[in-house]
Amino acid sequence: MYQVGDVVEGVITGIQPYGAFVRIDDNHNGLLHISEVSDDYIHDIRQYLQMEEILQVKILDLGEDDHHFKLSLKALRKEGGRYRRSNVQKLLPEHKLGFRTLEEKLPIWIKETLQEENDD
Repeated sequence: MYQVGDVVEGVITGIQPYGAFVRIDDNHNGLLHISEVSDDYIHDIRQYLQMEEILQVKILDLGEDDHHFKLSLKALRKEGGRYRRSNVQKLLPEHKLGFRTLEEKLPIWIKETLQEENDD
């Protein structure tokens, strides 16, 4: 029924430090290894994936029983494919902090530290 290279929709049913388990249908599931989620270093896979999230994945390999697959998100991105069914917000908000923020905050921090030392 399924072949290597197929793009299928699945639901994340479990998350471990090494990857996520994805249910394709009642008889088929797979492992989305952490190395197949992103080209970037992933410290915590939960920052990228959520339980019950529905996503598109590519089948990289079939297990010996043809019911367990090796899956990938990266393979879809490299092909320019869409890998999520919906636009799920990132778990961590994006902050645009830089040297300007440091320049603005440093005098305040110095003043607060000096006041604390004087109060002691």
